[in-house]
Amino acid sequence: SFVGQFRKQPQVTKVLHRGSPENPRDEVAPAGIAILEGDLNLDSSTSDAQRRMRFAQWLTEPTHPLTARVMVNRLWHHVFGLGIVPTGSDFGVAGALPTHPELLDWLASEFVQPEVSEMKPWSMKDMVKFLVTSDAFRRSSSPTEAGMNADASSSLLWRYSPRRVEAEVIRDGVLLASGKLNDAIGGRSFRIHNVKKTYAQWEVVNNHGPDTWRRMLYQERMRRVDDRLFTAFDFPDCGQVRAQRPVSTTPLQALNLMNSDFVIEQARFIAERAIAEAGDDRLRRAFELLLARVPTEEERVVCNEIDLALVCRSLINSNEFAFLP
Repeated sequence: SFVGQFRKQPQVTKVLHRGSPENPRDEVAPAGIAILEGDLNLDSSTSDAQRRMRFAQWLTEPTHPLTARVMVNRLWHHVFGLGIVPTGSDFGVAGALPTHPELLDWLASEFVQPEVSEMKPWSMKDMVKFLVTSDAFRRSSSPTEAGMNADASSSLLWRYSPRRVEAEVIRDGVLLASGKLNDAIGGRSFRIHNVKKTYAQWEVVNNHGPDTWRRMLYQERMRRVDDRLFTAFDFPDCGQVRAQRPVSTTPLQALNLMNSDFVIEQARFIAERAIAEAGDDRLRRAFELLLARVPTEEERVVCNEIDLALVCRSLINSNEFAFLP
């Protein structure tokens, strides 16, 4: 294998007649897609490093019709739950048409050469900040009769469509509420699996101990292994490439968020934190930690009759915790 060995001279590429490797014909020079003006002015003698550099330059030219649009659309997808082009991995004729083509063009232009905004060119961080401070993102998710009759899918951005957060956000949100989240940046990942032996299978051995209280971004994942907790929330198999995660609603999700060792332990920590920080007003503090609001009078009456840790478990299992409003 020559993966990563960029100094090796690439072989000459030829068209294989009828797909047969024993019948090579016309030579093919290294280039991009012809319909996108991908002539890179290279030939078969060009080194691998030069090919990669020229290809990268072509992809990031301000006039390239796809790169900026695809990237901005992907960022919009992660912020709003669905891209301006709903088929984020297919901008071709088989994909869906953009709901707001002029908006997509303008965002792509600002992404590459900012004129109106204060973004840095090609800055994904600045683009995300630009999107989450937009009027479209800050709109209420509350429906109206007129809006639902005219645009029930909210594709015209008259409201922010409610959507469930990802499995990673649910888990990290619980740890943040309990005060146990290790927010250190960088370093080695953490394991929840055993050390695999010959012919053995991966097994989850620790999914809620202190060594795992880092952000889920740093969790080491194995292909085709159920973590017995957050896989139920459509966490993708690491052996697959997906442009968009499916969003399902199953009984197993509620069972996991009510009965798993992780949630039971963290609910107790949240209750202890609320008592330490607010004393007799512990219920208010628990609501603030998990839902960022104070309880209603009706909620106070009901919740004061049961154990605070059980209240915290119930709040973790609520739609209000798992959905962006």
